[in-house]
Amino acid sequence: MSKKMKMTVLMAGQYDIVNGSKIDFRLDQEKHLYIAECEGKAFGLLNQIKKGSKRQLKKIGNEFSGVVLRTVPEQYLLEVLVERKVG
Repeated sequence: MSKKMKMTVLMAGQYDIVNGSKIDFRLDQEKHLYIAECEGKAFGLLNQIKKGSKRQLKKIGNEFSGVVLRTVPEQYLLEVLVERKVG
């Protein structure tokens, strides 16, 4: 069984990332920030958890992946769906 979390990513600029793209996250231990990467290139930071909690995020671990649901290029935002396994 899996639970879904939704989160937003604040992009560092305008990027050509389309819906359905795979986004990898990794925790920068020093800065306590999740860095978002697409195709091996860092482009933004985890901005907000829309569905889920910080506790659930910690359970996922320091590295995880998700899929872009929606892009808002004029606001430099992506909405990402992350599935985590439960059980």
